[in-house]
Amino acid sequence: MNDKRRPSDNFKHYVDELQKGNSFFSAEIIFSKSVLAFAFIDAVKALLFLMANSVYMMFVYIMTCVLLMTLAHNRIKRGHHLSVIMMVLLEISVMAVLTTIFVGWDTGFPNLLFACITASFYFPLVVKTEKRNILSLAFCILILLCYFVCYLLTSLLVPITPLSELWTTFFFVFNTLLSMALMVAFSFLFVWELMSKQRILQQQNDQLDELAHKDPLTHLLNRRSMNELIGNHMDNLKKTGRRFTIVLGDIDNFKSVNDTYGHEAGDMVLVAVSDIISRNVGPNDLVSRWGGEEILLLLSEPLEAATLTTDRIRKRIDENIVSHEGQDIHVSMTFGAAESIPGFRIEHLIQQADDRLYFGKKHGKNQVVTELPEGFITKKK
Repeated sequence: MNDKRRPSDNFKHYVDELQKGNSFFSAEIIFSKSVLAFAFIDAVKALLFLMANSVYMMFVYIMTCVLLMTLAHNRIKRGHHLSVIMMVLLEISVMAVLTTIFVGWDTGFPNLLFACITASFYFPLVVKTEKRNILSLAFCILILLCYFVCYLLTSLLVPITPLSELWTTFFFVFNTLLSMALMVAFSFLFVWELMSKQRILQQQNDQLDELAHKDPLTHLLNRRSMNELIGNHMDNLKKTGRRFTIVLGDIDNFKSVNDTYGHEAGDMVLVAVSDIISRNVGPNDLVSRWGGEEILLLLSEPLEAATLTTDRIRKRIDENIVSHEGQDIHVSMTFGAAESIPGFRIEHLIQQADDRLYFGKKHGKNQVVTELPEGFITKKK
């Protein structure tokens, strides 16, 4: 089956990714493409002025285009992005004043300054600086001052080389539409950049949450998080009476695995066992690495049903083979289970499961123990 996408599909996919904030460009690419776009706009204006028989303005825009490309390119390569922002905004502001002096206010060139306001918020967001808010505010103030300077000049000066009425109207419409297009583009890019940064921040928060609540080797819940969640279930038990079961498991002969095959093999066994357990519990069940090779499960069902679930897990582990450096490693696991009872303390419930696990380890291993024989005295393992 041919998996190639049509260009239109690729473009749609790319736009979708941009809207989700999933695409990311370096500051160098962003500024290079932006300067190229502004230089292209200046080149178009130079051509339009040539068609309007305004040769002087044509040469001004050609010189501006070349100067912008040359200076900005060098600054971008050196990583001086902040100076590029100033350069672009300064170029647009100066050209707004010059065109107002030479061809008049009615051509609409000062309207492009409004697009600079949205650009003054977008570009500082891309640059890694703590003063982006101050910069954006400063740029906005300077742009507004430049706009009012242009307006003031119209009341004091007569255009030096006025255009015909037709070209004046054309430039007004052209600059107004261009200003709106640039405002939309920079607003879209501003939102996209915010979404991209938000996505990166969320990923970092998820990683921190993973480190805070999960075991780094097995990716199971850590002991502290499990204690908190068991506490929540105990509180819920008092309110609703919904029983759950605590199961404490220990990998049989784990020390001999480490001694025989090495600690790397032991880690592989731990990960394999953790994966088997995670795949065979329900969506409302919890699994944690309790310590060393011990794994504690909170199964959201009464003891009888939980025993069936645990025994199924035990069989899966017993059937599993872990391969390490060409050697097959077989392990089993012993479990002790205890059902929650209203009024029990968490420590008491876990201790019950631990006592039953201890009995299972001392009497055959590879089993699930839910009761202790009468008269059995628990001991430390």
